[in-house]
Amino acid sequence: MFSLTAFSQIATDTVTTTPVKCIPVPVVKMIIKDLISGDSAKNLLKLTEEQLKETEKKVSFKDSIITTMQIKEVNFNKIIGAEREKFKVQEDYSKGLEKALRKEKVKNKFTKFLSGGMLAAMGFLLITK
Repeated sequence: MFSLTAFSQIATDTVTTTPVKCIPVPVVKMIIKDLISGDSAKNLLKLTEEQLKETEKKVSFKDSIITTMQIKEVNFNKIIGAEREKFKVQEDYSKGLEKALRKEKVKNKFTKFLSGGMLAAMGFLLITK
């Protein structure tokens, strides 16, 4: 309803000789809006920085967990490799024992056959003489 525009006096102190001027109300309102939005932007920036710090903490925690799991994976792979090597050695040893057993069986059969043949030959010689 009323438009308010004020005029001010010129400064009277001896240090300042520049005149003081009044700012129109719409300009003051715009300045206040800008100041409020600037303050809210600063607060939002602080919150965002805090969120960023928390996110960085979480990421570093997750990275440490991932690193630990990778180390465990390497250790498990080493253990698995050692177990496979152990089973391979046992399998090779078992195959060697199986070969030796087959050789002994062949030797025993050959010895039985040869000794049976010798007994038969001796029995034949005793009977014929």
